[in-house]
Amino acid sequence: MGLRERKKLATRRALERETMRLALDHGIDNVTVDDIAAAADVSTRTFFNYFASKDDAVVGTGPPRPTPEARDEFTGGGPTGDLVEDLKTYLASVTDGDHDDLRDIMAKVRMRERLLERDPRLVPRVMARFASMEQEMSADMAARLGVDADDVAPQLVSALATTLMRFSVRRIETVDGDTSVDLRRLLDETFETLRATLTPPSRS
Repeated sequence: MGLRERKKLATRRALERETMRLALDHGIDNVTVDDIAAAADVSTRTFFNYFASKDDAVVGTGPPRPTPEARDEFTGGGPTGDLVEDLKTYLASVTDGDHDDLRDIMAKVRMRERLLERDPRLVPRVMARFASMEQEMSADMAARLGVDADDVAPQLVSALATTLMRFSVRRIETVDGDTSVDLRRLLDETFETLRATLTPPSRS
């Protein structure tokens, strides 16, 4: 990611963060776009370059997605050829080039959850973002498997992968002593726990 793209990403995140912070402190209806722009140290015009409304800034861009490079590699059969290992690499790429610590990402998730509890009218829009991400993952899985996107297999695997991803991210709060959390390690542990739980013990 180039310097220009990083600056734009930092601005977008600052606007999302300040929107949620002000909304939690004062209520979304009592916060103006001018308030948000001032808190983020940008102009009101800059706010509207990124979001159409306060609600858009609360909803944000949705959950982080795998990078285009990781998607191309995964759908092309890489990087190892092992579907499970490659799926973990694909999922972990959501933090590639991300200068936010995963704990900060999780903090934003929690702020958004608190806002949704106070203002349930935003829930359908947030869920639509998650559904869109899952559809993209299903399409990538279908391309990897060489099947139609409407087939059961890619839809099932993408739904399971989304659940495992969300569970792994939530585990960030239980990891002690790390200032920077390795998402790939958490995914490895989550996948291994699922495998061990579903595999019957060998009989001696």
